[in-house]
Amino acid sequence: MAANDARGRENVRYLLPSIIPILSGCAELSLQQYDGPAKPDSEVSIIRLWTPTTTTIFDSPGLIVEKIDGKDAGSNGRTSHAYVLPGEHELQIHLIKIHGYNLLCGALCDAIFNKPQFIKTATQAGHTYTVRYVNDEKGSVVLDDRGERYDPVCLRARTFKDGQNC
Repeated sequence: MAANDARGRENVRYLLPSIIPILSGCAELSLQQYDGPAKPDSEVSIIRLWTPTTTTIFDSPGLIVEKIDGKDAGSNGRTSHAYVLPGEHELQIHLIKIHGYNLLCGALCDAIFNKPQFIKTATQAGHTYTVRYVNDEKGSVVLDDRGERYDPVCLRARTFKDGQNC
């Protein structure tokens, strides 16, 4: 019996390194967008890098923050939020919206006609921010200040539905 237990542990020891990358491929990440050691949330600003789609992508686009101050904002679709120093920032935001031409020529048309939007904004220490699509004639994007008490559960796509006032 002891030999079987030892073999089982040995198998787990060899399998574990191959399983961890697979599991981490599904993980949502956060991004520290400044140099140096991590700071407490009260000293940084937090920007959620995605939006939930409340209707369909035909009506209201999903948004993904692609860059902050010209630097990649992590792995698109996997990075849930970024920690930035308070102050002035420029965000490059990609709209995920389906138009008739997307159905005809796909990603090429999306790249040609769906240019990213840029917004300049100022953030405050201890505050959390979310991007929002404004259904005006320009299809504007704004950054909403959600204050100091934004539920951290709302930052991650997988737990978003369980959050308070997301």
